[in-house]
Amino acid sequence: MERLTDDWVASMRSRYPDSDRFSGAGDMGRDVVGYRTAARFDGPWDNYQCKQLRKALGEPEFIRELGKIFFHSAAGHFGVPAHFYYVAPRGAVRAVRNLIGHPSKIGPRLIEQWDTWCAGDLVEGEHHPLSDEVRALIDAFDFQNVSLLEAGKLVRTDEMKPVLVNWFDADPGEAPVGSVPDTMQPEEAAYVAQLLAAYQEQGAPSYTTGDEALGDAKFGPHFRVQRERFFDAASFKRYYRDSTEPAVLATFEKDIFHGVFDTHGLAHADIMAKIAAVMNEAKGVSVSGVLGKYARVPVKQGVCHHFANDGVLPWVK
Repeated sequence: MERLTDDWVASMRSRYPDSDRFSGAGDMGRDVVGYRTAARFDGPWDNYQCKQLRKALGEPEFIRELGKIFFHSAAGHFGVPAHFYYVAPRGAVRAVRNLIGHPSKIGPRLIEQWDTWCAGDLVEGEHHPLSDEVRALIDAFDFQNVSLLEAGKLVRTDEMKPVLVNWFDADPGEAPVGSVPDTMQPEEAAYVAQLLAAYQEQGAPSYTTGDEALGDAKFGPHFRVQRERFFDAASFKRYYRDSTEPAVLATFEKDIFHGVFDTHGLAHADIMAKIAAVMNEAKGVSVSGVLGKYARVPVKQGVCHHFANDGVLPWVK
């Protein structure tokens, strides 16, 4: 559970510039730590306490883990975390849920049960009654910043989705179909210019914009289909970029690249013939991995336009 949580926290780079995983007897109540700034423990940080239990998180352990953090904070090892998360896939017993549901009761309960649940378990072989320094930290802490993360909450977390795919081959689901803008977008400028060159080679006027090509009776239908493919692929890539590890999408694109590379490199009568041949080849490319069943024909063809757009496999050199 700690390694899974470590991967999850490490993926949240917009929130945590850095993170660490602690384990063993010297963790001082820290399992996985997300640092909110480059100052690490000299700045605000969040603690993720991982509970890989066969049963729900009980109240003694809930209180004890809080006690460890406050004890070692008072000893000067680190500041009190900004937020304390219990990662407990099996959930928690009713007493813990009641405490989390009423944060103002957590501090008094920790103080009340210190001698019973904390004092003898903070440092091996030692007994530490509640000190004035520890009590001051408890009194000053906002216990609204204590949260329970059960399995249901974890799997609904956006940043957790790529981790679950990587660890358990979880199904990321189907990407939404792309929406084609009515007007030309800066992101499609390069491959559109190459399509316009292909149309001109076939006798079309020298279009200055893609919008002019859309209105052409002969080439407009072809152009609309290519844009549909491009934006289908864009939607596909965007969805799986957010819901899987980077290697998943990279493998998908590599499969398409190698599937059409040889056809792209053959001699063709003209640009339109090259595009048609590559589109025909792309639709039959077998995609490996978790995205295989979601790689629709327009998406695979649209990725070829992305290759052209990025200069990887251009239609016009």
